[in-house]
Amino acid sequence: MPVAMRIRKLRESKGLSQRALAEEAGVSPATLSLIEQGQNSPSVATLEKLAYGLQEPMASFFTEPAVAPDVEILDLEAQSVFDLREQSELIPLAAQNHKSSFEPLLIRLKPGGRFGKKPYFVGVESAFAWVLSGTAVLQYDDSEIKLGRNQPVYYDPRKPHNWSNPYKKKCELLMVRQR
Repeated sequence: MPVAMRIRKLRESKGLSQRALAEEAGVSPATLSLIEQGQNSPSVATLEKLAYGLQEPMASFFTEPAVAPDVEILDLEAQSVFDLREQSELIPLAAQNHKSSFEPLLIRLKPGGRFGKKPYFVGVESAFAWVLSGTAVLQYDDSEIKLGRNQPVYYDPRKPHNWSNPYKKKCELLMVRQR
């Protein structure tokens, strides 16, 4: 099922209008409408906002729910890769099988890639990212923080922030976000 249909299905299953979800997520109703109609591909930043507004993991936009075993071992090579806007890819890790308070994601930023066109914020109180390869820039509040391979960072995503890769090599980030 396409991402647009999953977002609409999740919104409707929670009894939310487009306007109510847009307000809760901090996106414009017009943007949400275009996404649900499949006329606009959302950025990582927008997906994160919608997941927060729906109180769902971002992975729920890409995978069907399943019954969680006690132990789930993932094959990274078998995980679906989703191309997003702004030269980025998202790979859900653990999908939505586990109803935990966190969600791990692998994000690949191609050279020149970024999460969104401008800084954004979400309502959760903490986020964690670990640069697995390459170099990334965390634009946070009014500063830019350059992070290289094997550098983890905690930050408050309630403040304006954005991730980018202004370099010539691909960058991979392990993101762990609160649900």
